[in-house]
Amino acid sequence: MEPEIWNREELYKDVWEQSLTKLQSKYCVSAVAIGKVCRRLRVPLPGRGYWAKLAVGKAVRKPPLLEFKDAPVVHRMKTVSAPKPTPDSSDPELAKIAEVESRPMPLRTEQHSLVASSAAVLRRAGIDEYGRIKPPVERLCLHARVSKEVLDRALVLMNTIVFALEENSFPVKVEQGSTSAHIFGQDIKFAIIEDLRVKESRKQQGLSHIYERSGNLAFEISAYAEGCRKRWADGKTQRVETMLPKCLGGLMLVARTVRTWSEGIKRQHDEWERQERERAEYKRLSDELDTWMAGWQKAKQIREFVAAVEKVCLANGEPTAPDSPRGKWIAWAIRRADAFDPLVGEEDPD
Repeated sequence: MEPEIWNREELYKDVWEQSLTKLQSKYCVSAVAIGKVCRRLRVPLPGRGYWAKLAVGKAVRKPPLLEFKDAPVVHRMKTVSAPKPTPDSSDPELAKIAEVESRPMPLRTEQHSLVASSAAVLRRAGIDEYGRIKPPVERLCLHARVSKEVLDRALVLMNTIVFALEENSFPVKVEQGSTSAHIFGQDIKFAIIEDLRVKESRKQQGLSHIYERSGNLAFEISAYAEGCRKRWADGKTQRVETMLPKCLGGLMLVARTVRTWSEGIKRQHDEWERQERERAEYKRLSDELDTWMAGWQKAKQIREFVAAVEKVCLANGEPTAPDSPRGKWIAWAIRRADAFDPLVGEEDPD
């Protein structure tokens, strides 16, 4: 697989049209790697809060792409899409996902310890500008961004999901501001969210909308996984409670897709590193050959010059015996030639 060169102008255009996370599929490298390339090529990146401001119609600043003379050439592997999982009864992971999605998931009445501890934190927490619970950062709890009016329902949904994950040998982990499940070797974040709705439209005035909580809940997966569904929300005919098997199967499918994508990226990275090592070795050998050729040519010139000096001395009757001044100089010059000659390799007498 041959490497491609990062196009500075195209990269600038891309990073201001989509977030780095969304560009991972195009460039087949992580968002962190794209950011490093941007800094190396002096491509300005959107600042913190840029996409949020853009989403609500606020004015944002886009700095120009300044001229960069002698910009370095940065290589990357050709873009390839991560293979998408296809139904295959012989694949144990896909078979397990299909089995989980087809199995009813009744709501659990017993309360999981994680849910019990989280409930205590969430009930005492303050609220944000939309009326949704805003837990204190110093207290760990399950990720539920909902109002207190629907908290009980959200906890029941989270409780059922947590039990189902652990019963399928997928441990759940709570960290500051996130909840994740370890599935197929990947930590996949998920949450119960109360959706917002537009309370007042101010589009005609060129201002952002005013939002309010809707009372509708959604199960969301937070992970980059192209082609995978990552959200199940209350609708006109269905509620999240009836979609929990699909939520669990969705978590599993996202984890599998993330792992497949990561493995593909690692293979590409390993191949790129192999080619880089080959290029570095080729350059080393070329530089070594150039050095040897230069030394060999220098040695040849010195020897030819020494022979010419001896010829002149012979014509002028100047002694060149080893103990004579000219003879000593000739011996030194020959040793000097030998020091340059890679085929002799003697150390430089100086």
